[in-house]
Amino acid sequence: MSPAMDDLLRWKLLRWFDCLDTNRDGCLESADYELAARRLARAFHHRPESREHRRLRARYLRLWALHEAAGATGASKDAFAQQLAAALTGRRRAFTASLNALCCALVEIADTDGDDRVSEREYRVLLTAGFGLRSEHDLQSAYRMLDRDQSGELEHNELHAAVLEFFTSTDRSAPGNWLLGPPPEGLRR
Repeated sequence: MSPAMDDLLRWKLLRWFDCLDTNRDGCLESADYELAARRLARAFHHRPESREHRRLRARYLRLWALHEAAGATGASKDAFAQQLAAALTGRRRAFTASLNALCCALVEIADTDGDDRVSEREYRVLLTAGFGLRSEHDLQSAYRMLDRDQSGELEHNELHAAVLEFFTSTDRSAPGNWLLGPPPEGLRR
Protein backbone atom coordinates (compact mmCIF):
# COMPACT_ATOMS: atom_id res chain seq x y z
CA MET A 1 0.00 0.00 0.00
CA SER A 2 1.25 3.44 -0.83
CA PRO A 3 2.47 5.15 2.35
CA ALA A 4 1.16 8.49 1.01
CA MET A 5 -2.47 7.33 1.09
CA ASP A 6 -4.51 8.87 3.88
CA ASP A 7 -5.56 6.30 6.54
CA LEU A 8 -9.23 7.26 6.33
CA LEU A 9 -9.34 7.05 2.54
CA ARG A 10 -7.53 3.71 2.67
CA TRP A 11 -10.07 2.38 5.19
CA LYS A 12 -12.98 3.50 2.99
CA LEU A 13 -11.55 1.93 -0.16
CA LEU A 14 -10.86 -1.33 1.67
CA ARG A 15 -14.37 -1.21 3.17
CA TRP A 16 -15.82 -0.96 -0.36
CA PHE A 17 -13.65 -3.93 -1.37
CA ASP A 18 -14.82 -6.02 1.60
CA CYS A 19 -18.47 -5.19 0.93
CA LEU A 20 -18.28 -6.24 -2.71
CA ASP A 21 -15.99 -9.28 -2.36
CA THR A 22 -18.94 -11.46 -1.46
CA ASN A 23 -17.23 -14.78 -2.13
CA ARG A 24 -14.41 -13.64 0.20
CA ASP A 25 -11.69 -14.88 -2.15
CA GLY A 26 -9.59 -11.75 -1.57
CA CYS A 27 -9.88 -10.72 -5.20
CA LEU A 28 -12.33 -8.17 -6.56
CA GLU A 29 -13.38 -8.77 -10.15
CA SER A 30 -15.96 -7.40 -12.55
CA ALA A 31 -18.10 -10.44 -11.66
CA ASP A 32 -18.34 -9.13 -8.08
CA TYR A 33 -19.74 -5.84 -9.39
CA GLU A 34 -22.18 -7.73 -11.63
CA LEU A 35 -23.30 -9.83 -8.67
CA ALA A 36 -23.95 -6.70 -6.60
CA ALA A 37 -26.16 -5.36 -9.40
CA ARG A 38 -28.04 -8.67 -9.59
CA ARG A 39 -28.60 -8.80 -5.81
CA LEU A 40 -29.88 -5.22 -5.77
CA ALA A 41 -32.24 -5.79 -8.68
CA ARG A 42 -33.64 -8.89 -6.98
CA ALA A 43 -33.98 -7.13 -3.59
CA PHE A 44 -36.03 -4.34 -5.20
CA HIS A 45 -38.17 -6.83 -7.16
CA HIS A 46 -36.73 -6.24 -10.63
CA ARG A 47 -36.32 -9.18 -12.98
CA PRO A 48 -32.88 -10.19 -14.20
CA GLU A 49 -32.11 -8.24 -17.37
CA SER A 50 -34.86 -5.72 -16.64
CA ARG A 51 -34.08 -2.13 -17.64
CA GLU A 52 -33.23 -1.30 -14.01
CA HIS A 53 -30.91 -4.29 -13.65
CA ARG A 54 -29.13 -3.57 -16.95
CA ARG A 55 -28.66 0.09 -16.05
CA LEU A 56 -27.28 -0.70 -12.61
CA ARG A 57 -24.95 -3.36 -13.98
CA ALA A 58 -23.70 -0.95 -16.66
CA ARG A 59 -22.93 1.69 -14.01
CA TYR A 60 -21.03 -0.76 -11.82
CA LEU A 61 -19.06 -1.97 -14.83
CA ARG A 62 -18.29 1.61 -15.84
CA LEU A 63 -16.62 2.05 -12.47
CA TRP A 64 -14.87 -1.30 -12.90
CA ALA A 65 -13.52 -0.14 -16.28
CA LEU A 66 -11.22 2.22 -14.39
CA HIS A 67 -9.50 -0.86 -12.97
CA GLU A 68 -9.22 -2.48 -16.35
CA ALA A 69 -7.70 0.72 -17.74
CA ALA A 70 -4.98 0.19 -15.14
CA GLY A 71 -4.44 -3.33 -16.50
CA ALA A 72 -6.34 -5.20 -13.78
CA THR A 73 -8.69 -8.09 -14.45
CA GLY A 74 -8.90 -8.82 -10.76
CA ALA A 75 -7.52 -6.96 -7.80
CA SER A 76 -6.30 -7.86 -4.35
CA LYS A 77 -7.22 -5.47 -1.53
CA ASP A 78 -4.02 -3.46 -1.70
CA ALA A 79 -3.97 -3.35 -5.51
CA PHE A 80 -7.62 -2.27 -5.51
CA ALA A 81 -6.97 0.62 -3.12
CA GLN A 82 -3.92 1.68 -5.11
CA GLN A 83 -5.84 1.57 -8.40
CA LEU A 84 -8.69 3.68 -7.04
CA ALA A 85 -6.28 6.14 -5.44
CA ALA A 86 -4.49 6.41 -8.81
CA ALA A 87 -7.84 6.97 -10.56
CA LEU A 88 -8.57 9.77 -8.09
CA THR A 89 -5.43 11.60 -9.08
CA GLY A 90 -4.90 10.59 -12.70
CA ARG A 91 -8.46 10.18 -13.98
CA ARG A 92 -10.47 12.18 -11.47
CA ARG A 93 -13.07 13.43 -13.98
CA ALA A 94 -13.78 9.93 -15.31
CA PHE A 95 -13.81 8.52 -11.78
CA THR A 96 -16.24 11.17 -10.53
CA ALA A 97 -18.48 10.71 -13.57
CA SER A 98 -18.56 6.95 -12.92
CA LEU A 99 -19.43 7.50 -9.26
CA ASN A 100 -22.20 9.95 -10.16
CA ALA A 101 -23.67 7.54 -12.69
CA LEU A 102 -23.58 4.67 -10.20
CA CYS A 103 -25.18 6.83 -7.52
CA CYS A 104 -28.02 7.80 -9.86
CA ALA A 105 -28.66 4.14 -10.67
CA LEU A 106 -28.57 3.19 -6.96
CA VAL A 107 -31.06 5.93 -6.05
CA GLU A 108 -33.30 4.99 -8.97
CA ILE A 109 -33.47 1.35 -7.98
CA ALA A 110 -33.81 2.05 -4.23
CA ASP A 111 -36.48 4.75 -4.55
CA THR A 112 -39.38 2.33 -4.72
CA ASP A 113 -42.10 4.95 -4.21
CA GLY A 114 -40.69 7.37 -6.80
CA ASP A 115 -40.41 10.42 -4.52
CA ASP A 116 -36.74 11.11 -5.39
CA ARG A 117 -35.80 10.28 -1.82
CA VAL A 118 -34.46 7.17 -0.16
CA SER A 119 -36.24 6.24 3.05
CA GLU A 120 -34.46 4.48 5.87
CA ARG A 121 -36.16 1.22 4.88
CA GLU A 122 -35.02 1.62 1.26
CA TYR A 123 -31.50 2.47 2.41
CA ARG A 124 -31.37 -0.65 4.60
CA VAL A 125 -32.42 -2.85 1.69
CA LEU A 126 -29.87 -1.12 -0.55
CA LEU A 127 -26.95 -1.66 1.83
CA THR A 128 -27.99 -5.13 2.91
CA ALA A 129 -28.54 -6.50 -0.59
CA GLY A 130 -25.88 -4.57 -2.45
CA PHE A 131 -23.12 -4.43 0.12
CA GLY A 132 -23.83 -7.19 2.60
CA LEU A 133 -24.22 -4.91 5.63
CA ARG A 134 -26.26 -6.47 8.40
CA SER A 135 -25.69 -4.49 11.61
CA GLU A 136 -28.87 -2.60 12.46
CA HIS A 137 -26.86 -0.18 14.60
CA ASP A 138 -24.41 0.54 11.77
CA LEU A 139 -27.18 0.98 9.21
CA GLN A 140 -29.15 3.32 11.45
CA SER A 141 -26.07 5.33 12.44
CA ALA A 142 -24.97 5.70 8.83
CA TYR A 143 -28.43 6.78 7.69
CA ARG A 144 -28.61 9.48 10.35
CA MET A 145 -25.16 10.81 9.45
CA LEU A 146 -25.99 10.99 5.74
CA ASP A 147 -29.29 12.80 6.37
CA ARG A 148 -27.61 16.21 6.38
CA ASP A 149 -30.81 18.25 6.61
CA GLN A 150 -32.29 15.86 9.21
CA SER A 151 -35.50 15.51 7.19
CA GLY A 152 -35.77 11.80 7.93
CA GLU A 153 -35.14 10.89 4.29
CA LEU A 154 -32.08 10.97 2.05
CA GLU A 155 -32.50 13.26 -0.92
CA HIS A 156 -30.73 12.45 -4.15
CA ASN A 157 -28.17 15.24 -3.57
CA GLU A 158 -27.38 13.94 -0.07
CA LEU A 159 -26.55 10.51 -1.47
CA HIS A 160 -24.45 12.01 -4.25
CA ALA A 161 -22.49 14.05 -1.73
CA ALA A 162 -22.04 10.96 0.46
CA VAL A 163 -20.77 8.78 -2.40
CA LEU A 164 -18.30 11.41 -3.55
CA GLU A 165 -17.07 12.02 -0.01
CA PHE A 166 -16.74 8.31 0.62
CA PHE A 167 -14.40 7.89 -2.33
CA THR A 168 -12.58 11.21 -2.30
CA SER A 169 -12.62 12.98 1.07
CA THR A 170 -9.89 12.87 3.68
CA ASP A 171 -11.93 15.13 6.00
CA ARG A 172 -12.62 13.01 9.08
CA SER A 173 -15.86 14.87 9.80
CA ALA A 174 -17.39 14.35 6.33
CA PRO A 175 -20.77 12.59 6.63
CA GLY A 176 -20.04 10.53 3.50
CA ASN A 177 -17.38 8.60 5.41
CA TRP A 178 -20.32 6.74 6.96
CA LEU A 179 -21.80 5.56 3.63
CA LEU A 180 -21.04 1.89 4.38
CA GLY A 181 -21.27 2.14 8.13
CA PRO A 182 -19.30 4.02 10.76
CA PRO A 183 -15.55 4.38 10.36
CA PRO A 184 -13.39 3.11 13.22
CA GLU A 185 -13.25 5.49 16.18
CA GLY A 186 -9.66 6.50 15.45
CA LEU A 187 -10.64 7.71 11.97
CA ARG A 188 -13.48 9.99 13.02
CA ARG A 189 -13.39 13.74 13.78
